[in-house]
Amino acid sequence: MKKAGFPVIVLFIFLNLAPPSSAQTYPDIPHSLITFVRSGNMFGSACRTDITFPNQASFNLSLSSLVKYTIYSAGEMYITLETFCPGSTNSVATSSSQQLKMEIERGKEYYVFYNAGIFKEVEKEQVRKYLEKLKNVMVQEENLDTPINRASFADLVNKSGASQGTCFLISSEGYLVTNYHCVENATAITVKGINGDFTTRCLASVVATDPSNDLALLKLSNHYLKLAAPPYALRTAGVAQAEKIFVLGYPAAQEMGEEIKVTEGIISAKSGVQGDISKFQISAGVNPGNSGGMLIDEQGNLIGVIYAKSTIAESAGYAIKAIYLDAFLRNVEGFTFPEFVNTIKDKPLTEKIAELKNFVFILETE
Repeated sequence: MKKAGFPVIVLFIFLNLAPPSSAQTYPDIPHSLITFVRSGNMFGSACRTDITFPNQASFNLSLSSLVKYTIYSAGEMYITLETFCPGSTNSVATSSSQQLKMEIERGKEYYVFYNAGIFKEVEKEQVRKYLEKLKNVMVQEENLDTPINRASFADLVNKSGASQGTCFLISSEGYLVTNYHCVENATAITVKGINGDFTTRCLASVVATDPSNDLALLKLSNHYLKLAAPPYALRTAGVAQAEKIFVLGYPAAQEMGEEIKVTEGIISAKSGVQGDISKFQISAGVNPGNSGGMLIDEQGNLIGVIYAKSTIAESAGYAIKAIYLDAFLRNVEGFTFPEFVNTIKDKPLTEKIAELKNFVFILETE
């Protein structure tokens, strides 16, 4: 998830966001509320009426109902109302649509009224009696896997404040890997948990970034830290669908504590949203703060970097494949590509985790 943290949006809700509330998936992202109201007018009552925003799934606006829609995008947008009327023995099925142009500003409330075939934006007073009487109330919100207006988040990203994510050691020379969105626009980067010390914050700086694959290479500023070589290898090929995997990271560390969290799952798909071949879809639980964490296989090999969670499916997360990390690191000028050796592959899982957790840290930014 932004994502304590920044609301950066790149097809997903990134995982360095603050924990979502039960009422709203992305509580830290500024938003607006659009209340759709349909009267009980019998005109067209036999017809199904659906509302569609750009890049979003449709939802039904039934007779005598309210839909409260939380929207995170801003700016000019068109909302489509589609009506389908089933045929009968004396008539054929018909469908029609109409569009409403709206200018959305974050932090405001809007009201849209559908009555007797007319679909329009109105003032609250014009629908107040419906707001007070109608009992059929539904809640919907914008799916940030595919935002309505992705460009409208650019300014929001620049205003983002402190954030917490995860990073891990890639080299004994003090180099770390995380997501680009975790450090984008950061004025200060600190790392906690090195050598088990969660009281000391070590400064880090950005060495190189790959925004297209959401990767960043950092380096610890303290040259006197003694760091061991990571005990894992990079596995860049041969990962199979349904293969068991594990996620290591620090979701919502301030609330959930500074002990590393491990979740188990499988490779649900060898591609991400809309067939993105640079990502894995995984079933392991990932939450805000997991951004930049490790995805490992049963042998303790690094197979990916945790990237985001889906807002479409409850148990779907995404990770950048290790082959893209490999290509990124090999092209960083002045960086010596490590000689990865898996020294833990024959150990029990508990021992693998006990060793790996010494190389995974809490990332904090300002």
